[in-house]
Amino acid sequence: MDTLIKAAALLDGTGAPPQRPGALLVREGRIVALGADALAQAAPEALVHDLTPYTLLPGLIDCHVHLIWSGEPGALWSANAESDEWLLLRATANAQAALRAGITTVRDCGGRGTVIINLARAIKAGLLAGPRILSSGVPITTTGGHCYYLGLEAEGVDAVRRAVRQMHRAGADFIKVMVTGGGGTPGSNVRAAQFSLEELRAMADDAHRLGKRIAGHVHGTEGIALATEAGFDSLEHCSWLAREGTGRDYDQRVAEKIVRQGIYVCRTIAGFERWKLEEMGPEHKAWEDYRVFRNLVHAGARIAAGTDAGIDQTDFQGLCYTLETMVGLGEMTNSQALDSATRVAAGCLGLEAEIGTLEAGKRADCLAVVGNPLEDLRALRQVKAVLRDGRVL
Repeated sequence: MDTLIKAAALLDGTGAPPQRPGALLVREGRIVALGADALAQAAPEALVHDLTPYTLLPGLIDCHVHLIWSGEPGALWSANAESDEWLLLRATANAQAALRAGITTVRDCGGRGTVIINLARAIKAGLLAGPRILSSGVPITTTGGHCYYLGLEAEGVDAVRRAVRQMHRAGADFIKVMVTGGGGTPGSNVRAAQFSLEELRAMADDAHRLGKRIAGHVHGTEGIALATEAGFDSLEHCSWLAREGTGRDYDQRVAEKIVRQGIYVCRTIAGFERWKLEEMGPEHKAWEDYRVFRNLVHAGARIAAGTDAGIDQTDFQGLCYTLETMVGLGEMTNSQALDSATRVAAGCLGLEAEIGTLEAGKRADCLAVVGNPLEDLRALRQVKAVLRDGRVL
């Protein structure tokens, strides 16, 4: 049976003006028609969801989460003592919390074993409700490197190739590499690269041979430059930390190469570094911390939204505040911020033919909010309904 979804207005995410009235006609999970065409083509027996007080827009995409972690202090380390069964239960609860916030797709950038791969399969099979999940499985790191405790350590060209193939065999949707150290691993050097260019290039080449994208965890500028040179598809965090000292080292030439190669930048904005829109501006205490992010925005980089949900102080429902911070401190427009969590994010995941905009033939993933987020991004705080494949969840 077809489903007709009615709303006061519809933002299709393509840049077109809002359609009024807003409507979607859905058949077998995909959009058949929009706006007036949807109303005209709907059969009398179609199931109707009346959301007429609200605005429909594409389902949100969080391009960087860790579903096995709790978001509480010490989340990364405390999970080491927990069973895979417990992590699966927590990941399920976290995924459903994200869904309630209007996030219909997440990219999980590292868990333990096949916990998240199996959760993604269960949701896809309809065993339980949840967002669409793309999983990297276990991230590849060096011996004792960032997140070594998740279980996939490798060095040398042959060994890192085997690690890529191991994740491919396990069913990972993409490959995640800890190119630099990270703050969640004591003793890890966030400013220095963990792998050589040859190792990074070998992983990127093998991932692409297998038809998978490759994402690099990069805080230090050294790692950003190497991952860019190696042909990675996305740069996670992209903090531009200088190799020495405590400052940042934004490299204009590397940034230009990132833009030229069309690499996506997922500058994760976690719970401890995001604020409400009304609290921000040039006088904000964190204004200078976002200078390098503003540089990338003004350079025209493809910015994909991510929260790093699961790490300390970061829940799974705060993507709206990440987007507000992109506007308030990153000087993105409302439209750019919304695109970063819809159309651009879908491109980062390689799913632009399926999701990210509301167009005929695409999946009917959408949410209903109070107001128009293009006029006031804070509308995303008031999610009134969420639909995955045209079903109200």
